[in-house]
Amino acid sequence: MRFKIFFLTLILSIMANTAVSSDVDKILLEVEQNMSNIKTVQALFVQNKHMSMFDMPIIIKGKFYIENPHMFAWIVTEPVEYTLIITEDKIKKWDESNGTQEMSLKENPMFKEMISQITFWFSGAYASCKKDYHVKLISDEPCVLEFSPKEHNPASKMLSNVTLSFKEDKNYITKIQLFEKNGDSTELFFNDVKINTAIAQSAWELN
Repeated sequence: MRFKIFFLTLILSIMANTAVSSDVDKILLEVEQNMSNIKTVQALFVQNKHMSMFDMPIIIKGKFYIENPHMFAWIVTEPVEYTLIITEDKIKKWDESNGTQEMSLKENPMFKEMISQITFWFSGAYASCKKDYHVKLISDEPCVLEFSPKEHNPASKMLSNVTLSFKEDKNYITKIQLFEKNGDSTELFFNDVKINTAIAQSAWELN
């Protein structure tokens, strides 16, 4: 009798896990289809950095631009001014202390990985990432997905998981949360999001 109960419990557990996996795959496919036609993204952002050694978060505000496949601009306006622009294989950055600097993206793997991660999360091409991440559906309405890097993924050395929250129609991200293994976390909130709107040439230039 105990064996029958154990066997039934095992079967129900497998069925439940299969159903959850099917739901995740369905959501991933829907998000990928909705975001596949995105060529440009521009938005305002608020970044809250929670560090384990401090009680209060560090708040940064600004705007960003993405033009697939290789153009990215991150412009901080508060509490200090800072600009980072990546176009093809070049990095241009400016801050009040150091002025303007230019360098090669090929010679700066850290920046290369950073732009790769950012453009990936905004690409919506998540269906193929299951080999590198455990994916969990936190909420369906609104859609919230959790990505936990697998052990072979280099990101697993720093990140516990990344959580993405989507707009109702699942065509863009409204919030990104990154939870680091050292206890720090970062929340990125996006507003005034514009999809596939022409980006002014000045966005790719340091003023």
